[in-house]
Amino acid sequence: MTISSDQKYNVPGLDRALSIIELLNENALGLSVNEVAAILKLPVNSVYRIMATLERRKYVKKSKGKPGYVLSEKLLKLATPISGDPSFIEATLPHLYELRNNTKESMLTGVILKNEGVVLEQIEGIHNFSFKVKPGLRFPLHTSAPGKAYLAELNEKNRSMIISGLKLTRFTKNTLTCPKKLEEECKKIKKLGYSVDNEEEMDGQICIGSIVKNRKNEIAGAIWMVAPTNRMTQEKINKTGYLIHQAANLISTDLGYLSLNVA
Repeated sequence: MTISSDQKYNVPGLDRALSIIELLNENALGLSVNEVAAILKLPVNSVYRIMATLERRKYVKKSKGKPGYVLSEKLLKLATPISGDPSFIEATLPHLYELRNNTKESMLTGVILKNEGVVLEQIEGIHNFSFKVKPGLRFPLHTSAPGKAYLAELNEKNRSMIISGLKLTRFTKNTLTCPKKLEEECKKIKKLGYSVDNEEEMDGQICIGSIVKNRKNEIAGAIWMVAPTNRMTQEKINKTGYLIHQAANLISTDLGYLSLNVA
């Protein structure tokens, strides 16, 4: 009997750990050891040992509100394409807190990985009601404020190539599903310096975002605000967009981006 190369070089423990990580990535609210074992059809003892190791290495953490585990931010930080620069999250947090205090709305930061975005951190708003977004959440580029701000920053050739490869899923009546209209909006966003998700992914929710650059003149990530639409007049959107764009510029400077200082 011959053994395939896949079987010959397979490491069962590692294979199980990666399956657990992938499963937790699909379940942002978290899963218990028993739930993971049942879904993956693995022995409970094996899952418990792997989960304990992942927790010790800080790749997973206990979920709040229910027994179980969720992925930690450590995996996301490893995936963040800003190696060699000052910590992206550390650079954004002071500005996010200041924006949150000025607007009272929830502020977020994240990065773009391939053709989708990933939330890295959130500073919750101080209104009685605010949206809560878990780190690790993936979001589409064509509907989200950070996603559209990212597309707007690309040159026309790269932007058209990426948009042509996106699945422009319709989520609400405001979702842009026409590539040409999305490209036209990107040109407007480029001039403004910030992007608005006007109930394009979820009814009743508005987001305003701007991209951040690093010392290599590359897009390091984005910052954005999320709020209920009934709290955001057009005047408030304009004012908030300006504040977010200014904060993004300051973060870019902190990361070593120098072009902002050139007249």
